[in-house]
Amino acid sequence: MRNIILLYSSVILLTTFSCKYENKETAKPLGSTQQTSESETIKIPVAEKKFKDIDWLEFSNLVPIEIKDVKNKDVFKKYGIEFTGNCYACDLAEFKFNKKNFDLVSLCEKNDFHRYKEFKYENSENSLKIITSDATFIFTKVENDPIYKLSIEGKKPQLKNKRISEYYVPQRLIEKFEEHDCGDFGG
Repeated sequence: MRNIILLYSSVILLTTFSCKYENKETAKPLGSTQQTSESETIKIPVAEKKFKDIDWLEFSNLVPIEIKDVKNKDVFKKYGIEFTGNCYACDLAEFKFNKKNFDLVSLCEKNDFHRYKEFKYENSENSLKIITSDATFIFTKVENDPIYKLSIEGKKPQLKNKRISEYYVPQRLIEKFEEHDCGDFGG
């Protein structure tokens, strides 16, 4: 009889411990009236994780480019500087971005800029969203190399001498493009 009691006690203990182990592995969704216990895992929202993973070098200074040869597979020949906006009219904007400021800066006059001090951003694998009170700027990676297509949701800013281009690239890569300066343009 004693052996039977020990056997049943062992089975009950094993069952109890195996159930608790499974509960630790899976987090239950919390209802509005449930409280969190210490054994449940609390997950950080995805946007918060990606917020910390932003590559500041990649997005700190984005300069405008345009498509030069749509059929070319080499991105450094397919894209290049926008000649009119860089060399003739000099009316393009570049984007400068850090944890405190989001700026639209005139290419020709670095002291001419529009600054957003209050903004949020979300970083995902292929895009960066910068959310201001008026608009959301979405830089979406369109090539294997960091070529970004810009789309704007909401009110598009209308700024003097800061025209917004469709494509942008990190400043550090501009020298790699076949067309990366104004050449011998004298205008």
